[in-house]
Amino acid sequence: MTLGENKKIALSLVEEYSPDNPLLTDDEDIQIRINLLYAPAYQEVSERKKIMKTKVLKEITGTTSEGYTEYGTPANMYQRRRIIALNENNEQVEAKYKVIGKKVYISNESDAQYILEYYQYPTVITEDTEDSFVLEVDQDAQMLLPYLVANDILKVDQSADYTAFLTEYNRKLQDFDNRREIPSMIVEEGVV
Repeated sequence: MTLGENKKIALSLVEEYSPDNPLLTDDEDIQIRINLLYAPAYQEVSERKKIMKTKVLKEITGTTSEGYTEYGTPANMYQRRRIIALNENNEQVEAKYKVIGKKVYISNESDAQYILEYYQYPTVITEDTEDSFVLEVDQDAQMLLPYLVANDILKVDQSADYTAFLTEYNRKLQDFDNRREIPSMIVEEGVV
């Protein structure tokens, strides 16, 4: 989903969506503020359901030597999840590395492909962010955004009951499942 599509939902919730207006609403105050209202909401939602990425740190070279080689982590890395090493058959092998600060030192004695799995910070939404920007959070997290933004749009309106949107957001958050994997097991017939 794009930022523009998500804005349409938020604006529809507060009854300010205008499909004929390229700025999506006729309310000039909302036009000016809406991207800035999305920025903190987008950050909050991305902390609830983190954006997972991978990066290959080292490729298989066919050679080994002594010592360690330093590799940098992505600038937008929020948290490191794990580092795995794969051999030429894509089988997981023992990973030989050390993490010091934001650097990964991989042993030159290990000739494997090293893959960093990490959570990244979301791209910051600014006043200039285009409506075509594709939201990086998962679809279930994207559907929380309109309620947070609708809450913030109406906070300044003394006559509006903005707490209804905050209540709905909190209700949805209680049922929100931020797991990436669901545990499973295989049961085989045999002796217990």
